[in-house]
Amino acid sequence: MKRIKPLIGLVFLFSGWKQTILSQQVNGHWYGVGKVAVPGEHSAYLAELILKQKGKTVTGELQYYFRDSLFKLAVSGIFNSQNRQLTFKPLPFIYYLSRSTRNGIDCILSGNFTLIVNRTESILNGAFESDAAHRYTAPPIQFRFRYSTDTIPSAVDLSAQTEDDESISDTALVQAITPVEAKAPKAIDSIFKARDKLFVREIEVSGGPLRLELYDNGSIDYDSVSVYLNDQLLIPKVKLDHKAIRKTIQLDSTLPHHELSMFAENLGMVPPNTAALIIYDGDKRYELILTSDLNRTATIRLKNRKY
Repeated sequence: MKRIKPLIGLVFLFSGWKQTILSQQVNGHWYGVGKVAVPGEHSAYLAELILKQKGKTVTGELQYYFRDSLFKLAVSGIFNSQNRQLTFKPLPFIYYLSRSTRNGIDCILSGNFTLIVNRTESILNGAFESDAAHRYTAPPIQFRFRYSTDTIPSAVDLSAQTEDDESISDTALVQAITPVEAKAPKAIDSIFKARDKLFVREIEVSGGPLRLELYDNGSIDYDSVSVYLNDQLLIPKVKLDHKAIRKTIQLDSTLPHHELSMFAENLGMVPPNTAALIIYDGDKRYELILTSDLNRTATIRLKNRKY
């Protein structure tokens, strides 16, 4: 027992050192849901903060969804490590009662947050709020941002959407038809391989190209997925949205069937990870709901009609 005590002491020392370091900086990715501090039901602000700290100075980007639109703002501020207070310079937020996100009213709000660090998570708790003169017309938007190590960028840039186009342009998202058999085989991801496959449905398909469309099924809560075809990466990690992630593929006609798998990279804010998949095969259209978690990967079998 005497030999174990020094090791326990080292563990606690390391744990305390780690918490001290985390309490002195706000670098990284933070996710949260903003709620307007007024009675009643109102649209939420689903947000991600990407922060970089140098000394006391903090810079970065705030991305937030409001209703049907994505907004990106540059942020800057000051972090006081002594009291763990993070303040942001004024930012334009769309007014919570705006009828349209394309020509809505902006409210200028400043951010005031407190960094809370414990053994299980790190949180930025606070609000973006207006000055005293506009406090009643532009109420505070309260956020509780949680730190995340999920920092791999999306494979699809949502900024490809134009102001006059409700859908993301095909040029940006519809990738060229590339025969799967022509690609060099890729190593199967060890985590993907370790999870069980949950077979959802079998679909009989023709030998022609298939067009895939992938959406978030419900409210946007930062679900991220990768898509595999026959255990090979087809669509790298991408955040699901209410606009389609599109991919056109040509199946190997020599195989009697294929497996299309939706791998959950995270569980979003509301587990499990759920997506709507639409498959176009010529004049036929198939709609499926795929649900994956950190133990099972939703998979459909595509059966070649010729066999």
